[in-house]
Amino acid sequence: MSTDEQLVREVITGNAECFREIVSRYESKVFSVAFKVARNQKDAEDIAQDVFVKVYHSLHLFKGESSFSTWIYRVTMNKSLDWKRKQERSVSKDVGMVDDQLKDHYDTPEQQLLKQYDRDLIKQSIKQLPEKYQIVLELYYFEECSYKDISDRLDIAVKTVETRLYRAKGLVREHLMKGGIG
Repeated sequence: MSTDEQLVREVITGNAECFREIVSRYESKVFSVAFKVARNQKDAEDIAQDVFVKVYHSLHLFKGESSFSTWIYRVTMNKSLDWKRKQERSVSKDVGMVDDQLKDHYDTPEQQLLKQYDRDLIKQSIKQLPEKYQIVLELYYFEECSYKDISDRLDIAVKTVETRLYRAKGLVREHLMKGGIG
């Protein structure tokens, strides 16, 4: 029976079949951790699947400084907590949308028109940003990705994500203060 480290080396060198053994060894532990966070089977299964996709694509990053089981546990916790944050943001956003709709309902037609004009100006300002800033704004605000998710997707450091978001917001604010006309 191969050790986890041997299986990892085999997968990295091209023997993808060995990954089945890794999944087999850890699927119940990964699911268990995900279930404790998600508290329902379907979401826990989705998280577990995301974990194994992440693990497969990140095996080359496993340095063996800790045991493989510790490393996969850490990946599982990160994915589970990302999922939980996304759920909380979604609920918060839904409540905010209901509040906005109630407020909009009591706005005069002129006020509603001004709000739509403001939204359009912001979208126009974002489109005029350099692509690297557009992408982080869209991922963060429209796809509701965490800094870590954006970092993973764009293969950049979390600190770089923070910096780009900060600069992008400043550029949008600057553009809007100049009248929004580019």
